[in-house]
Amino acid sequence: MKRAAICMIAFAACVLTLMPGRDRPGDARLKKSFRRAAQHGWTYVHLEGSPAEIGFQHGYHLAPEIEDLLKVIALGLTHDSDADYNFYRSAAQKVFWPQIEQEYREELQGIVQGLNARGVKLDIWDVVVMNASLELNPYYKNWYDREHQTRNAKKAATGDHCSAFVATGRYTKDGKMVMAHNNWSGYLDGQRWSIIFDMAPAAGHRFLMDGLPGWIHSGDDF
Repeated sequence: MKRAAICMIAFAACVLTLMPGRDRPGDARLKKSFRRAAQHGWTYVHLEGSPAEIGFQHGYHLAPEIEDLLKVIALGLTHDSDADYNFYRSAAQKVFWPQIEQEYREELQGIVQGLNARGVKLDIWDVVVMNASLELNPYYKNWYDREHQTRNAKKAATGDHCSAFVATGRYTKDGKMVMAHNNWSGYLDGQRWSIIFDMAPAAGHRFLMDGLPGWIHSGDDF
């Protein structure tokens, strides 16, 4: 009986250790952050600290979702163009990275460290591709094709993406401003646009935004 009890305790400890979202007690970077269970389709995460700490918390708490989203983004980029995924990784490294401010570099690198701590083997260029995906195709790809006179390149049309309105004065019930925004996304990425980020940076103001896992910008709440 004692042996069976010891085995059960050891098994329970292993299960708890492997549970998604469980904080690593020895890592001080996670102490001020947390993730809540999804409610009504939304997942809430609180991230707090320096850019590097916020990035680590982000990558750690949302590791499964980030890994899943990269597959969607890679599929979209390669399906909608004649370029392979390495083309976009190269652009992330050679074109985008040199223009990224140090604060955001630290946050992006923190995401990679958080992912790796959860066993997700993505690197910094994967994370930059994710964050720059809206610009990579069609904008960057179309520019690249013109500059290099690429033959047989797919011509991706720039379609409508969002709509919005602002009303005030006699157009609203109380005369105050009303603003609304619709995100016209594809089904693959749109259903994953379900993270509520509660951000408390060490320098600056606390704010809320919705976004995709792995993105340091909302892509939606501007």
